[in-house]
Parts: sequence; C-alpha cells; structure tokens
Amino acid sequence: MRFITVTELRAQAPKIISEIENSGEEVVITKNGKPVVLIRPVEENEFELKTSMKGEKKHGKGKGAL
Repeated sequence: MRFITVTELRAQAPKIISEIENSGEEVVITKNGKPVVLIRPVEENEFELKTSMKGEKKHGKGKGAL
C-alpha cells in the first residue's frame, strides 16, 4: 500500500490513477500527515449503472424525486 499527499495527488492525478489502474495497488491519500482517503481499483462487476437512470431527468414531484 502506497501513501501520497493531497498535494501530490492534485499535481499528478492522471499519472497516479494510471499507476493504480495498472498495478492494482491501493493508495492512501494523506492530509496533514493523516490518512483521509483510500483509492483502489474497481472491477466493472462491482457496480452497475441502471439503464433507466441514463439520460433521465427528474424534476419536482414524482416517483424517486428527492
């Protein structure tokens, strides 16, 4: 497991994400020396987008509106 700072992530996000994707390694993001976020690769089968939600606009009243 690798540790990097928020500053490093901000400066090198695309590179870091590619490294995580290629290596499968988890990375802990630290802020002021304390771990705050864990970034890890995910597999497609770990979640799925509901096709009914794609492009759907929900406004105001109706089923599922917040």
